[in-house]
This record gives sequence, C-alpha cells and structure tokens, in this order.
Amino acid sequence: MKPGDSFASGRYELTRKLRSSGMAEVWLASQRGAVAGFAKDVVIKRILPHLAEDQKLVNMFLDEARIAANLNHPNVVQIFDLGNDGENFFIAMEYIRGYDIEQIQEQLRLVGTHFPFEYAVRIIADTCLGLAYAHDFIGGDGRPLKVVHRDVSPQNILVSETGVVKLIDFGIAKARTSSSQTQVGHTKGKICYMSPEQMMAHELDRRSDIFSAAVVLYEALCGVKPFDGENLLACFHKLMKEGISPPRHHRPDLSPAIEAVLMMWLS
Repeated sequence: MKPGDSFASGRYELTRKLRSSGMAEVWLASQRGAVAGFAKDVVIKRILPHLAEDQKLVNMFLDEARIAANLNHPNVVQIFDLGNDGENFFIAMEYIRGYDIEQIQEQLRLVGTHFPFEYAVRIIADTCLGLAYAHDFIGGDGRPLKVVHRDVSPQNILVSETGVVKLIDFGIAKARTSSSQTQVGHTKGKICYMSPEQMMAHELDRRSDIFSAAVVLYEALCGVKPFDGENLLACFHKLMKEGISPPRHHRPDLSPAIEAVLMMWLS
C-alpha cells in the first residue's frame, strides 16, 4: 500500500503511513462520503499482508476491533469500522491530532526539562478513567466483559492538541469474549511496563493495567523507568530482586503524597 491508494470500494484513501507494528501497519487516511466534498480524517490499521494467512493473528486483530468497538468513552479511541478490503482485514478508527507520551518525553529530554507534575498526573488520571470504563464494561448479555488492556505504555497513550487524553491499541487486550488465547509461558506486550503477573503469563485482571499505568507515570515524572533490562528475565530480576527505588530518589522535588501513591500502585 502507498499514499493515494484507495480501498473498501473507494471509501478510504491513504494519506501517509504513521507506523508499523509487528502485526499491522497504521495509516492516516481520508474517509470519503456519499456526498461530494465530504471527507473525514481517520486512522486505518491493516493487518500486514504476509500475516494474513496466520489465523491466530487474524483472530487477535479481530478481537481488538470487537473489544474496542464496544467501548464509548472520552478517554478511549473510538472504532468506526471493521472490514475486509478484498485482501486483508482493516480497522478504521478515530484520528487523534497530537502526540503520545513517548514523543512528549523525548521532546522534554531534548530541552533538558522534567515532565511537569500536574500534566503527568492529569494524563495518567485520564488514562485510568478510560481503563476503569473498559474494566467495568458490561456486555450485551448483561455480564462483565472483563477487558484487560495488557499494553498500557507511553506509545499507547495519546494527548491531543486540545489536551484530550486517549488510550489506544487494544491489539493484545483480553476479554471474556476473546477468541484468541495466550499460551502458558508466552507473554505479549512491552516488557518494561509489565506487571510481574504478566511477565509470568498468569491470568490477569485490572490490577495489571493499573501497575503498568503507574510505571508510565513513574517514568514520566522521574525520567527513568522503575525497572528495565535487555529481556524479560532481566526485567523480572530487576523488579523482584532489586526492587523499585522511591521516585524522590530520582526527583527530590516530587510530592511525598504522589510518591506514596506511586509506590502503593507498584507494590
């Protein structure tokens, strides 16, 4: 696919590639309406062609769309469409004009300044509002969907140009209705933001997402990750054997109250 290509009976025209992941490519696109002159910017996530024959990955991709399509909250990116362009499945979703936390942190590093307390805390608080909504969501059958995002990380938290926080990418989320299953001993997600339970491929609940949100907040405030390593084993050893340094060790001007909440979340 390349800029200018259209698909899905001409409903979408690709503008530029935003990124590629291990499973999909993500594009900014224009959605064309039935009336001439109508167009809307959307994001198209399309499963990579060479993976389209892998039914497990296809199921994971479809699970993402099914889970996220159920969710309608100001702090969760909205899904508009799930379709097949004749070759591969795609998801059309809300386009957020802004930056993810990782990009914001990189810009702050370049100018040699810390993430302001009030902004970092507000961003994670809004992220937690989106997570709480997903965690508590009741399905059409009246039963909890039991959604666990499992990939709360700086790349998946966007801040729009108007200050709205959006949680994105339910690509490895799990819910009661998910068709794909994680094998014992197989972990998914960014390891330096995982809870210990996720590193060990245990059954997860909402507490794992809250732990990951606390890791993101710790890194934003302190400029360093609370634990890190070259691989999963190294991260697990760092977390479980060496522990997490109090945030004020890295940033003495941090409020003791914020430090206490962070350490509680990370315990």
